[in-house]
Amino acid sequence: MDWQQKVTKEKSLGEVYWKARQVGSTRTNLLVSIGVGIVFCLLATIDWYHSLGVLTLVQLKTFVSAIAEIGFALTTAILGFLIAGFSIFASITRPAIFAGLAKLEHKDSGLSRLQFIFFNFLLVFIHYLTFLGASIFLKLTLPMAPEVVELIRHKTGVSAVYVWSAATVLAALLLIWLTFLMMLLKSFIWNIYQAVLVVIVTGDQLAELESKLSDSKPSGSD
Repeated sequence: MDWQQKVTKEKSLGEVYWKARQVGSTRTNLLVSIGVGIVFCLLATIDWYHSLGVLTLVQLKTFVSAIAEIGFALTTAILGFLIAGFSIFASITRPAIFAGLAKLEHKDSGLSRLQFIFFNFLLVFIHYLTFLGASIFLKLTLPMAPEVVELIRHKTGVSAVYVWSAATVLAALLLIWLTFLMMLLKSFIWNIYQAVLVVIVTGDQLAELESKLSDSKPSGSD
């Protein structure tokens, strides 16, 4: 497979996301996020077992609403920065450097250097865009959540404990996701630093190659 086919192999954001996970995130990010969720669930269980009344349904609704507000503000700011940064980077970089990046392999990832750079942008873009959609959905539906819960309890006779447990799991999952986004941003900053170094090194390599090619050309006779 030549480099032109390799850089155009992915046909959807799903395919890009699957490969971008190799370079844009780490196992540490996921483990830290899950750890935060487990701690939250443990605290919620202690609150329920000892009947402390700290994490009631009302408080859980407020907590989820706060995550939605933070998520909406965070994702809109990061997406604006990401789109602007991506546009500037793509417009000021010479096409020859992009072609050189596409031809060279990035160490330990199985991707080209061009894919390594762009996949970092796209992975963060996909995660933050998805969380933005989830935040908008929560902001629109949370005001009617108490009425919906009461209707479900009235129609099904489900215990309040199960409703509270479902709300706790939802809050924990959102907290895990929000924590993962923050950890992903940390990895993104580091990967952008690496991407800048890759562009500089590749540009220097191309300049050296062009210099050698020009020196090897026979000079014309007078």
